[in-house]
Amino acid sequence: MSDRETAGGLIGLVQDYVNTVDLQDGPEELSSPNTLKEWLVARSLLEASAEVGAQDLKHAVALREAIRCVIGANSGTSVYPVDLATLNEAANASRLRARFGRDGKPRLEPEVQGVVGAMGRIVSAVFAAMAEPEWKRLKLCGSTSCRWAFFDRSRNHSSRWCTRTSRLNHAPPGPGFRVTYRKRSELGSPTNDPGANESGVCGGGGGGDPDCCLRVLRPDI
Repeated sequence: MSDRETAGGLIGLVQDYVNTVDLQDGPEELSSPNTLKEWLVARSLLEASAEVGAQDLKHAVALREAIRCVIGANSGTSVYPVDLATLNEAANASRLRARFGRDGKPRLEPEVQGVVGAMGRIVSAVFAAMAEPEWKRLKLCGSTSCRWAFFDRSRNHSSRWCTRTSRLNHAPPGPGFRVTYRKRSELGSPTNDPGANESGVCGGGGGGDPDCCLRVLRPDI
């Protein structure tokens, strides 16, 4: 990704996290508990001595995809209850609290340590990033099989990431992913299908019904 499509600061951190996977072609950076730990430690979100397990990885991927859907609102797509529930669960589990730093500025910090606390720090980054004027420039590719997060630096906020169309919703998944089709109503809470990424469009010939045949990309872990 060129600097033109890359954000800085907290928005850049959020973008970086969402783009740890290329949904269309791969690869998946968070392919194991170890790679998740490396990513978090490298960004000072997790202590190097912390333990990371398979459940931590599933929760991290589920949170990533919920954040992707929230970013999609900047591109005009819907944010579904399952995505909001995932974000709220991560915030509650980490026990985010308002704190004032030495610079006098308020921030949200987790009271819980470990990976749960790291997920809280990511939610805190999203919360703070959304308050920045440039947040609306963080968008998703319009292709439902791509959904790459990019920073729109165009003057009229009309930049696009790629020209692939929704017909690629039927394209095969990237390495490390498998495809199933589920109804949105079946995904009422993040615990029903942790780690899944739903494209939000009908992939099975449902005539545009928003609750029909959603293409679900699930990490094969």
